[in-house]
Amino acid sequence: MDSLPTHSRRALLGAGVAVAGGSLLASSAGAAGAASRPDTRHDDNRSGSGRYVDPHGPQVAECEDRRNSSGQVRRLHVEARKARIDIGGETVDTWVYGDRLPGDVIRLTTGDTLSMTFVNSLPQSTTLHWHGLPLRNDMDGVPDVTQRAIRPGGSFHYRFRVTQPGTYWMHPHVGVQQDHGLYAPLIVDDPREPLEYDHEWVVVLDDWLDGVDGGNPDAVLNELNHGRGSMHGNTASDDGDGHGSDHGHDDNHGQGPGHGGHGADSSNDNGHSSDSSDSSHSKSHSDSSSSHSKSDSSNNSHSKSGNNTGNSNAIHRDDNSRSEGGSRLAEPGLVPPVFPDLDGILPDMNGSDLGRLGLNLADQSLNSAGLGNLPLHGMTAGAAVGAASMATARASRGARRDNGPKHGHKGSSLLLGNSSHSGALGSMPGNVNYPYHLINGRTRRDPETFRARPGDRIRIRFINAGGDTAYRVALGGHHMTVTHTDGNPVEHARAEQLLIGMAERYDVLVTAGSGVFPLVAVADGKGRDKTALALLRTASGRAPEPSTHPKELDGRLTTADLLRADESVRARTRQPDRILSMKLTGDMKRFDWAINGRPYTPAQRYPIREGERVRMVFRNRTTMWHPMHLHGHSFTLPGGGPRKDTTIMRPGRRLAVDFDADNPGLWMLHCHNIYHSESGMMTVLGYLRK
Repeated sequence: MDSLPTHSRRALLGAGVAVAGGSLLASSAGAAGAASRPDTRHDDNRSGSGRYVDPHGPQVAECEDRRNSSGQVRRLHVEARKARIDIGGETVDTWVYGDRLPGDVIRLTTGDTLSMTFVNSLPQSTTLHWHGLPLRNDMDGVPDVTQRAIRPGGSFHYRFRVTQPGTYWMHPHVGVQQDHGLYAPLIVDDPREPLEYDHEWVVVLDDWLDGVDGGNPDAVLNELNHGRGSMHGNTASDDGDGHGSDHGHDDNHGQGPGHGGHGADSSNDNGHSSDSSDSSHSKSHSDSSSSHSKSDSSNNSHSKSGNNTGNSNAIHRDDNSRSEGGSRLAEPGLVPPVFPDLDGILPDMNGSDLGRLGLNLADQSLNSAGLGNLPLHGMTAGAAVGAASMATARASRGARRDNGPKHGHKGSSLLLGNSSHSGALGSMPGNVNYPYHLINGRTRRDPETFRARPGDRIRIRFINAGGDTAYRVALGGHHMTVTHTDGNPVEHARAEQLLIGMAERYDVLVTAGSGVFPLVAVADGKGRDKTALALLRTASGRAPEPSTHPKELDGRLTTADLLRADESVRARTRQPDRILSMKLTGDMKRFDWAINGRPYTPAQRYPIREGERVRMVFRNRTTMWHPMHLHGHSFTLPGGGPRKDTTIMRPGRRLAVDFDADNPGLWMLHCHNIYHSESGMMTVLGYLRK
């Protein structure tokens, strides 16, 4: 089967409107101070100067030297590229890792060293982020913070030691590229694995819009945030003049610091390592990669802040009393379209102004949408593009009505309105009404099938790679035993259905019954019919209908706060040395998401010191939920809760989490709703130099 997205970012003026596809918008322990203020007065760490640890400096290298390297060097070659893929009843042009969706499973063992040559054949600059791994900082894949973004046609050599077993994944950290479909599972095996099971099934959940009726994530972001584009670069393509989301590359095809690895191992001219040790290619993992066959997934079976930098013994409270940057809460339950009525937004704009936007007034579809007299005077370039894209989508949907609605959208609007409700996450489940929801790259019309025998014990590794959707997951006719979350073991807990936010991972065990059973993922709060489907087949029999709703989805919902950490990963009791207060702020109408009222810039730093116990106190001051992710570390939920790297923050709630500052560098903290993070809800925790 083929793979993922082909949509370049567009310049807002002069490059035209390339959005025919429609409007797709759709409590705890711990002391707390006032909102923290990030330090923005440091020198440029990338040059090796300043108060903060340099990602490429000796403190990071010393930490890497202390990590276990008793395993093998695993050599891979991965390419990000355009592709045309079948997602199960629909063919889309998109972007992928390798030649499939999701990308091939990367499988390592604790103690291994990953040595990967990554080639960027996309029309935009990109990076690779290794989600959840406590790796060396300069390999974390964050543009402008840990590396330069990799330009189109360029390559980068990622090399780091892997020490922690678990279920992880990789994705870009540039713009909304992840929502184009750039993601792949990363599994780190434990040679002393205590679980006993017969098979393993890697299940990747995703919400999909790219290439459907001309839609693409960049257009959605521009519509949501009024044309401001991404925090990791503007919305122009890197094709042509080489600008766009590129960030100051070297002359060696955009290879940033760290290219060629660390030590004697380096890449030769064809991009592969010249070392003769154990070598493999990303396409060769047939024993562990997700199957994309229409009927069988046997290939996926795997048998067995502030400026206080004083004494670290004192508790640092990084406080201030400033307001939240003027941010105000939206009305509860309101998800307004960005341009509710194109006929009366602004005064007239003449044809020459429209021409600057690349709109052809002779285009029949534009005229039928009312664009011949579209009032755009006074709008920003991005807002004009958003308005035009919405009207174009309106025309496209109108042209379809004679043939009936497609993809269940009833021929009306793809905006996620205020009629949705999630009992788990509040009345604002997300922003985007995706046309499809996928399991391992397949829609429910043509699902993946996993085969086993009755009585087999199966380990299922769930990964939510979605951009804007939490899923409630259940396996019909079975209960699940939760064993891990975010790669960390928990005390085993029985679950009928499981809530998985964006970027979260859960491992479960099931004992297979006899028959054909639906594995269903419901897009939480986005409608009962918004589901993804896969099948577990252990005997002959008729497959369930695509719209099946197993009774387990009406049972008790298991969430992370109901779980307890396994004793092996339970944090030692200790008072925090530093407390960081993180207010989650933003307004739905303005789409100005931020942390402590300050939208992201790469210069932000919340200072911490190596060896500290750090407490982050989150307060969600918005009407939406946010999956908050910390790079390079895992934190503990209160009350003996699980160890995680991503946690759900419900609206209006407060949550205190603790982590040990044991991995020096510059580490991002951000919301993993990519439309929120790329509109400003990100910041950086910076280790102070020794």
